[in-house]
Amino acid sequence: MQLPITFQAGLWGWLAASSLLVGAAIGFLVTLPQKVVASVMAYGSGVLIAALCFGQIPDAERIGGLWPTMAGLLVGGVVFVLASQFVERLEMHHRSKDAGAMVALLIAVGAFLDGIPESLGLGLGLLDGGGVSVMMLVAIFLANLPEGLASAAGLRAEKRGGWLVFGLWGAIALLSGLAAMAGPWLFAGVPPNWLAFALSFSAGAVLCMLVDTLIPDAFETTHAWTGLVTLAGFMTAFMIDHLV
Repeated sequence: MQLPITFQAGLWGWLAASSLLVGAAIGFLVTLPQKVVASVMAYGSGVLIAALCFGQIPDAERIGGLWPTMAGLLVGGVVFVLASQFVERLEMHHRSKDAGAMVALLIAVGAFLDGIPESLGLGLGLLDGGGVSVMMLVAIFLANLPEGLASAAGLRAEKRGGWLVFGLWGAIALLSGLAAMAGPWLFAGVPPNWLAFALSFSAGAVLCMLVDTLIPDAFETTHAWTGLVTLAGFMTAFMIDHLV
């Protein structure tokens, strides 16, 4: 018996978000060179860019046309940037007060802010008779891995216990799965132009996230190699798209 689309989306969302816990475990238990973490960030960025360019954005345009897709991209990008700026200001404010617990919470909020559009796009891909995008699944998994790793390593350096690290990232993984479920639940049966808007909204937010956070963080460590590692991720996703 086939599961309802909403539950399928949730399962795929939790699978993609499980790398947050994998990364958190590695970051808390093992000390990895920063270049390794940065390289995974750059590689995951390349995979995500390809997944959006070859999968999600063309799907949105096919379903609802050019202008709903363009509108969704713009609104998604603007919403992400505004929300990211708000969280960043809160984090800077609490860092000035040396409130370690609040900083850890705000880091988690920022990670969930990244995960909302990713998980939403993964779930929306199941609508209109579609299936889960293997490219998108792999891309989200790879993008989440260094995020959980870097944050857990930072929390360990602040002498935070394992219960906080794994409780925090376990909650984010759970909420990411719920965000994936929300896509089909909210948008099932809506007109095609609104479905296209929702898909491209997610894509616009993810693209801004890559340029604002993941790629600059990777560049700080890998410098000139960042472009080649990102290209390797893009080529991998392109190959997967043609083989799967």
